[in-house]
Amino acid sequence: MKIEDKESVQLSNEELGKQERKRLKKSKRRTTARAVDRIVGFLVATVIMFGIAGLGVEYVFVKGPSPALKEFFCMTFLETRRFRWIPNIFMSADEVKELQSLQRQKIDTVFDPSLITIKAKDAEVEEETSDGPQLNEYGDYDEDGDGIILEKVTGNGYIGYMIKVLDPKRVFVSRGTMALPLAEQCMENNALGGINAGAFLDNNGGGDGNTPEGLTIINGQVINYGYDVNMIAGLTEDGLLIVGEYGAGQAQELGIVSCVSFGPVLVSNGAPVDISWIPSGLNPRTAIGQRSDGCILMLVIDGRQVHSYGATYRDVQDVMLEYGAVNAMNLDGGSSTTMWYNGAYVNSCSSANGIARPIPDAFLFR
Repeated sequence: MKIEDKESVQLSNEELGKQERKRLKKSKRRTTARAVDRIVGFLVATVIMFGIAGLGVEYVFVKGPSPALKEFFCMTFLETRRFRWIPNIFMSADEVKELQSLQRQKIDTVFDPSLITIKAKDAEVEEETSDGPQLNEYGDYDEDGDGIILEKVTGNGYIGYMIKVLDPKRVFVSRGTMALPLAEQCMENNALGGINAGAFLDNNGGGDGNTPEGLTIINGQVINYGYDVNMIAGLTEDGLLIVGEYGAGQAQELGIVSCVSFGPVLVSNGAPVDISWIPSGLNPRTAIGQRSDGCILMLVIDGRQVHSYGATYRDVQDVMLEYGAVNAMNLDGGSSTTMWYNGAYVNSCSSANGIARPIPDAFLFR
């Protein structure tokens, strides 16, 4: 074979090799594209199937034979800001409005201050002996002696946290010139910690939280008169926590110097309030209460997350009774539910971005 022919064959082989490599690359790209397409298609189909199945389940819940299940399902969404539209898929506007109206509560009991005896400031809750600490009747053990006790609370499907403020006079309601997340409210007021508090207007779901809703009193000054009567949680100068249905004049006559509005009332004068008729779903919750010795109870329960689905009003009521609350009320929940203590958030906020939202007021302690 001539040299020219050998070189020609060699070039042909190289060209064929290049073409083969190109063909293999194209084949691999097509294979990869098909695999990605199948995966994406499978995921989309799965989402669609779950969506259809979810709508079917929702339809059964809403149109099924159990009114209690319908209320539980619908209120789980109606109590949220992002998903409150879901019940409207299956219910008319009048049905949704009727369901929401069931949450209105009437409290006829009159606050009984004799049930609460506030102990002297800095009273000892335990005394070290050879047998270990001697706990008080509530089992308190204030390990560092600062008068604040933080405990983890667990229940069926939820995780929460309870702060006990042994001296109720250390608790107050904060209100700034603008809405701030709980951490900033604590820092602005030189507070050790606290929880979110009352209701606020959230026009168009913006979440700026600057305008409190319902009766709001800060340091004796009425910030918002609310309605003729409001479901409030308020503090007197002596550290008494008063919960119930009051107007601005009534609240001031009782000596309330700070209060916020929300509800429902969970415990009144040492007895659980009948809340069986008030629909509620599984959601993040915040509540405040007071024991007979004056200790203020601050509770938050995480919700809408894998580690904690959330709690109903009944769950919160049970926790407050377990901790000895004489009076207790549910506060604003959902993505507002936050607890701050010793320079950090204690609970896990359920907001979409995991960041605490601005709120107009809070129950804080120094």
